[in-house]
Amino acid sequence: MAAEKRKNLALAVGLNMLLPGLGYIYYGKWIVGFLGGGLVIAIAASNIAQNTLVVWVAVNVLMAIDMLLLNSRDRRRARDSDSMQCRSCAELIRAEAKKCRFCGEEVAQ
Repeated sequence: MAAEKRKNLALAVGLNMLLPGLGYIYYGKWIVGFLGGGLVIAIAASNIAQNTLVVWVAVNVLMAIDMLLLNSRDRRRARDSDSMQCRSCAELIRAEAKKCRFCGEEVAQ
């Protein structure tokens, strides 16, 4: 099974600034992307927001923070799936390792 390619955080944030929700779609979060983008467009098109630029900036800041959290969660998942715990010393080592780099114990495959 091929490893999933990691997504570029800067590109996702940039896409969200271009069109809110587009960065989520890039990350594969289609529903969140369409709902977020639709919400921003609906607010901008209505008379609810007197200053569309303020809404645009505020939503982009919130989406950028959410993208940072999403990226850190994805990195943690990737790290956890690429590693295993040594039976001898309990340190995390790469899943494909034949020998523990900490204690030198042979790793059973």
